[in-house]
Amino acid sequence: MKSFKLLILSLVIVLLVSMFSLAAEKKETFKWRMASCWPPSNILVEGDRYFAKTVTELSEGQLQIKVFPAPELVKPDEVFDAVASGAIECGGDWPGYWSGKNPAFELIGSYPMGLTQYDYINWYRHYGGEQLVQKLYAKYGLHYYINWVIPMQSGIRSNKPIRSAEDFKGMKLRMSGRPQGYVLQKLGATQVMLATGEVYQAIQLGTIDGGEVATPAIDWMLGLGEVTKYQCAPGWHEPSCAYGVMFNEKAWDELPDKLKYIVEIANQATMNYMSSWYEVQDIEALKKFEESGTEVIQLSEDTLKDIEKYINEYTTKRAKENEDFREMAVSQFKYLKDIAAVHHEEWPFGHGRIPWSYPDLPGLE
Repeated sequence: MKSFKLLILSLVIVLLVSMFSLAAEKKETFKWRMASCWPPSNILVEGDRYFAKTVTELSEGQLQIKVFPAPELVKPDEVFDAVASGAIECGGDWPGYWSGKNPAFELIGSYPMGLTQYDYINWYRHYGGEQLVQKLYAKYGLHYYINWVIPMQSGIRSNKPIRSAEDFKGMKLRMSGRPQGYVLQKLGATQVMLATGEVYQAIQLGTIDGGEVATPAIDWMLGLGEVTKYQCAPGWHEPSCAYGVMFNEKAWDELPDKLKYIVEIANQATMNYMSSWYEVQDIEALKKFEESGTEVIQLSEDTLKDIEKYINEYTTKRAKENEDFREMAVSQFKYLKDIAAVHHEEWPFGHGRIPWSYPDLPGLE
């Protein structure tokens, strides 16, 4: 009988040790650093903060993500390599920054005359975009999610009115992106690459004739209403802008499946909340620009058709040079072509745009 009691006691001890071990394993805490591409003065960092806060709260502190605005950990142009190397677990970005590594990133960040805000979300969530984006980042040892999409950019702010394609000739304009630069060259303008923080002074000193930065809310925050008189709309160069979060692949693989699922849910929540939040910020910003005396000039349909023709040329050329670009472009423009009937039916109460023409891409007949 004594031996039997000892056996039972031993089994109970083993069971308790196993239960405590499992509990300890389940409660393993991960503390990650997230390097943002955005300084604390830029409201884009709020999207990164919302995502990190949501992950931390949903996981009940098991996965804690702390956001470091640029350049606390690394400079904005160093975020990609820092996360890919494992020096930092994750980072918040705008994919267009990495087009020097692969031109397909041009199509993910924003693309002239391309996807508008909710067309982008539709394509990403339901038309194969998420898989293509993940496939591209995976080539560099990264796991990735688009976290939110902001609406069309303001357009060009300047002290010289731009009313037609002719008015672009001879102008020096700050504008990001190689495809955007191609269009400007075709219009007779010169593209000038400047950091966001340098645009105000460059316009003020007359170093450039004007430029684009972001949405009305961000433009106002940067003080562009103080140094410009005109807004040339619409923002054809960036009909929408996508921002995301990248994870070091090794760090991601070490997460339990439950935490990976929580990150996915936090991503969906961030896209839902922040995409709309950023657009609402433009309400007050537009009022402030109007009060400051900014004149808004809308480009004609003929000018926009010319711009679309030029970007189609660029897209066709790029697709022949890079397979990743071709695959991404075909997917996006096929979506635009397929959704056109829906946009027609929804007019004038829908969202998105219907292209007048399409690039010459295989599979887009």
